[in-house]
Amino acid sequence: MPYYQPLTTRPFPTQPEPVEYPVTQPVPTLPAPGEKLGQPLPKPSALDPGTAYDFSEYEVGGMWVKDPASNHVLNSQGAKATLYVINVGDRDIQIGSHIHLADVNEDLLFFTDKNAAAQAEVALTSNQLTRQQQIAAARKFAHDRSKTPGRAPWGFRLDVAPGDSKRFSPENAPSDKVEVVEMGGKRRVPGLRKDKPAGDVDLD
Repeated sequence: MPYYQPLTTRPFPTQPEPVEYPVTQPVPTLPAPGEKLGQPLPKPSALDPGTAYDFSEYEVGGMWVKDPASNHVLNSQGAKATLYVINVGDRDIQIGSHIHLADVNEDLLFFTDKNAAAQAEVALTSNQLTRQQQIAAARKFAHDRSKTPGRAPWGFRLDVAPGDSKRFSPENAPSDKVEVVEMGGKRRVPGLRKDKPAGDVDLD
């Protein structure tokens, strides 16, 4: 007698085939930049400052001007300077238009002239040094980031339109010359670095 009994195959009841009903849905039309549901969005200057608004519908990186047909000069106030940048890290670093340059990633080295940047690049490609020694040697040619009002990179930002940015790659060193402009407004930059001394919040 076998140790098991074979199961008797029982026929499953047949199920009716599902009926598919065609469903038609209208394809929504996406709003154009600056519009919501086909209606133009109000300009930020026309909004009530005491009311909370959702600005996710606005186009990123744009700006509002009173007369679009006029010529508008950006970043015309304050001093300007030229810097060269070397990224000694292992990945790209991107800087936004209004970031204080002295507070950016420490892997970015700033140089006030191209000769110093070229000397740093020689140090970074030396076969006689380890990678850490190469970076330490390159930093000796870089401009100091300490508080030096009136001297870039301290108190300066990229001279680009609001919302724009620049990306610095380790493979592109030294960079082409980068135009920077003095930061305006109240010239106070808190909160970008946890180890920032309290006296460095005021740029002047």
